[in-house]
Amino acid sequence: KCACGANYPIIAGVPRMLVGELLNNVLAEYSSKKQVANSSEAADDGQSVRKDTMDAFGFEWSFYSDYDAETYNNWMPKGIVPEEIFRNKVGLEVGCGAGRHAATTAQWAAVHYAVDLSFAVDSAFQRTRHLQNCHIVQADAFNLPFKEKCFDYVYCLGVLQHMHQPGDGFSHLARQPHEGGILLVNVYQSSRPVLTGILEALRKITVKMPLKMLNRFCFVMAVPDYAIILAWKALKNLSLGRFLDPVVPQRIKVYSQYNFKTVVADWFDRLACPVKKHYSQEDLASWYEKEGYKDIRVTPYWKSFWNGYGVKS
Repeated sequence: KCACGANYPIIAGVPRMLVGELLNNVLAEYSSKKQVANSSEAADDGQSVRKDTMDAFGFEWSFYSDYDAETYNNWMPKGIVPEEIFRNKVGLEVGCGAGRHAATTAQWAAVHYAVDLSFAVDSAFQRTRHLQNCHIVQADAFNLPFKEKCFDYVYCLGVLQHMHQPGDGFSHLARQPHEGGILLVNVYQSSRPVLTGILEALRKITVKMPLKMLNRFCFVMAVPDYAIILAWKALKNLSLGRFLDPVVPQRIKVYSQYNFKTVVADWFDRLACPVKKHYSQEDLASWYEKEGYKDIRVTPYWKSFWNGYGVKS
């Protein structure tokens, strides 16, 4: 219960700190726990996008809750060591998915709060419930249930590019660290216009598919993809593999470490979300500058992401 008079249910161990229709969606999902939702927020233009995003990522991180690709360090800008910036600190993760990164960060942090808009919080709670210093909350990045300027660090990975207003979403995140606190985000690069254009053309169809049907479609898409990956795994240690190494895409080399289900999950991740935007290095740096951050670093990961870091001034 909040001093403002709002009430938020705790369902399956997770506080559901949403407002308006977003909370109604949660209560409808858990129909045996029906309550009256708060109506303090009027519906806005982004409400339907948030609802579709909640459904897509909720399905993904429930169905693929065992996703175990080791990608924790991939989103760190060059020169940033997670153990050093998270150790004994109090922080916030926005868009925690199934809780993989939350579980890792909580090993070092004093207290780690992890929020997600979707039903992925159920998977995150199960993954982290043994960690006394890790707290999972279902919440919206545009209505975070925390005081501003109270965290040592905040990070948000693979989320901003799926928001209806990514720049505005960044501004909400930027208010959460205190002076001297750290903000880490990553966004998709705009460096591959041809490939991006092909995927966006395909997404015009896939975002309209029922999620179970789309999941089957992603299985089909992953079969030839994984066949190439298996071929590279067989060749990479042979003479031909060493000859081909310079021209084999980095993603093929990385995915050769993972199983088929990981490839299917990543196809679903590309094709399910209602919004998917791409940015330049300068775009991300300008967001930090606009919010008054210093020591800004924006470095690439593959040709896919820009990893951003800044200190609140």
